[in-house]
Amino acid sequence: MRNPTQAQGSTGLILICLMISGISMAAIILISKSVAEAGAPMLWFLTVVMALAGVVQLGIAGALGQLHGWRKLLPYSAGAGVFAALPSALGYLSVAHVGAGYVALTFAFPPLLTWVLARLLGMEGRSARRFLAVLLGLTGGLILATGKLEGLAGRGGAGWVLLASAIPFILAVGNIYRTRYWPKGAGSVGLAALLLLLGAAMTLPFALAFEGSPAQLWEDGWVRLLLIADILLFVVQYIAYFILQKVGGPVILSLLGSVAAVTGASAAPILFGEALPRGFLLAGLLVAAAVVLMLWRGPLRLRTRRTSVASDCR
Repeated sequence: MRNPTQAQGSTGLILICLMISGISMAAIILISKSVAEAGAPMLWFLTVVMALAGVVQLGIAGALGQLHGWRKLLPYSAGAGVFAALPSALGYLSVAHVGAGYVALTFAFPPLLTWVLARLLGMEGRSARRFLAVLLGLTGGLILATGKLEGLAGRGGAGWVLLASAIPFILAVGNIYRTRYWPKGAGSVGLAALLLLLGAAMTLPFALAFEGSPAQLWEDGWVRLLLIADILLFVVQYIAYFILQKVGGPVILSLLGSVAAVTGASAAPILFGEALPRGFLLAGLLVAAAVVLMLWRGPLRLRTRRTSVASDCR
């Protein structure tokens, strides 16, 4: 029986998906800040992006033959949709108050949280190397977050900071859920499509209740452009995201948050004039070291017997 948290794909494929997912996630966060600055309805924006990206992915999944028995995938996809829509909504709503840099930084924390949950549930074996990797990633995230909080001191918005800080906990639970209950034989693109469509359906009532009309999304040319860009990014990100989930497992998947944190925190000062967090260079090096350690399949092991290789790669 395979270990659901053990990487099943090649290191190259995992690394490519990790970079694509992480950088796309950072770009989505940065776009959300631009949308907020334009005064657009944020929940409506998220709903439309998820719905249209889901439709695009549905077409791709159909072409790949991944929609057979799709009705059986709905319960799983509904749960996955909750764990995707909720942190996205929190990020979209809080970005105007805490900044794109801080929202990006919250994605640095899921690696350790995911690893701890996987260990508690018996999905993750003992591995000093993986523990060191998530510890380095968490340290890098803490350095970034501490530096960012110093910049927010005295500016208020503590409630929004708390809401944004809930994002990594929800993401960690989602990482575990999608791996533990992955439907047998289900395709990555098909699951991504259903997740986005159901996530949009869950966000829609809140958009209607709190934001009224989505008219500004169509009337404002700049917001329309951001909408198209975000749809494309969601399509690319979630395809890479689900492939990474399948071939890398939940702990490696969670590392994309660290990639997004470093990317978003470095781009926010350039695009929005936000202060670069103190210790950014050190944090970036720690995150890079964490990714290398998590993906390493070489001779970093304490035992030399051939039978120990599989356990050391966990």
